[in-house]
Amino acid sequence: MTEFNLDLTAQTNNQPRKGGSAAVTPRQQLRNSVGFVETSHFLRACFLCQRRLVHGHDIYMYRGDSAFCSLECRQQQMVQDERLEKCSVASKKDAGTAASTGGGPQVSAEGERVAAV
Repeated sequence: MTEFNLDLTAQTNNQPRKGGSAAVTPRQQLRNSVGFVETSHFLRACFLCQRRLVHGHDIYMYRGDSAFCSLECRQQQMVQDERLEKCSVASKKDAGTAASTGGGPQVSAEGERVAAV
């Protein structure tokens, strides 16, 4: 499993300016905290059902950059991909067979040559 880390050694200055006050939002506080880790885009939601993936919970990977919330979602995607690959291979075979039989002289049921028009 690949682990992503973000170096948070750089500190920001949240001191108020002279004569004014600095409002720090909860999001800024989270980003400046030591426990904040930036998540890659493909680890934010399940590839199949789009359910939010939670840091610290199991994430199931498939084909490198596809993350899933459960074994069931991953298995369902694997089955869909397998079907698409089988259909793709079958259509390529059909196209190849049609192209190879259409090019040369054809023979009729009685053994005579038939010319293509």
